[in-house]
Amino acid sequence: MTILLIILITAIFLVILGWPVWYLGRLYKANNAVSWILVPGILVIFFFCVSLLAEFQSWITVSHVSRILLYYLVSIHGLLFLVSLVGVIAKRLFRIPSRTLFWTLIVCTCVFTIGARIQGNRIVVTDITIPAEHITRAYQFVHISDLHHGSTTARYARRVVEKIQPLDPEFMVITGDFIDENFVTSAGIADFNRLDFPQYLITGNHEYYLEENKIQAVIAESGIKLIDNQRVVYEELDIIGINELATIDETLASIGSLDTNRYTIILDHQPKTDEAHRAASHAVDLMLSGHTHKGQVWPLGLLVRFQFKYLAGLYQIDEMALYVNQGTGTFGPAFRFGSVNEITLITLEPMGKIE
Repeated sequence: MTILLIILITAIFLVILGWPVWYLGRLYKANNAVSWILVPGILVIFFFCVSLLAEFQSWITVSHVSRILLYYLVSIHGLLFLVSLVGVIAKRLFRIPSRTLFWTLIVCTCVFTIGARIQGNRIVVTDITIPAEHITRAYQFVHISDLHHGSTTARYARRVVEKIQPLDPEFMVITGDFIDENFVTSAGIADFNRLDFPQYLITGNHEYYLEENKIQAVIAESGIKLIDNQRVVYEELDIIGINELATIDETLASIGSLDTNRYTIILDHQPKTDEAHRAASHAVDLMLSGHTHKGQVWPLGLLVRFQFKYLAGLYQIDEMALYVNQGTGTFGPAFRFGSVNEITLITLEPMGKIE
């Protein structure tokens, strides 16, 4: 059953990549050659194999370039697939001439791609205020998630740091997927050393796709502290890090129960519905997550919503607030459409002091 499912998914993937090429060829030349449907799939397999071989041989530049080409090929063909579906409907409804429709689809895909690339390079600061019990003064801190250093560059990491510095927070939390490639080194995130406040990190799923202890090696010379399965006491706040491979229940069983007289922040990479509700049942005050990227490129957000009820933004679950960061970086190409690269500035305001 598993093999059949893999074959089915592969076939669907190849059709999604190849069908637009065949359809555009048919529009332009009235050519029904089915062989065109295989071309994008062959290119994807080629770049994937080159990337794996280069990584095995430690040809870092070749591996990185082939991986980038693979990401862009898949992403652009995905956009082309969506635009072509609209084209099929438009041709039937409005009887658009084939050559006119061909050039319209090409232009729309280029505009969509350029727009997504511009949006994928922007960094937005989201400022939110959350009323809080158990605190006697306001606390202001930064939440970032899913930097995906490796997919994103050291230059991009510098831009993130430059956006954070003028915010002057008391501390920063990073909810996973900080890196996503084995070739990443501490030099790539060296700009984070310019931040003169505590930085707390938990692992995400991408940290576990890499060599064992890779994230520990990358942050070893930085001020970033990995707090998986740990409790950090910051004045009136308890900050608890959940390992990507653990649940909230398992973490609390190992570090001890919560002090309900203190304000508790849980860092958990994926905003899974059952995890969020378990956190609320433990009287957690605030849960911070990432992972979803809000789908990164519309309409993928519609598909991601099938898996994650809490897609992006601020939610209230019983007495607990949940905030899902849209991702500070991008996975794969720097494409965004219908989402933003987000740095969240969170202010915890004592209950009753918010006007």
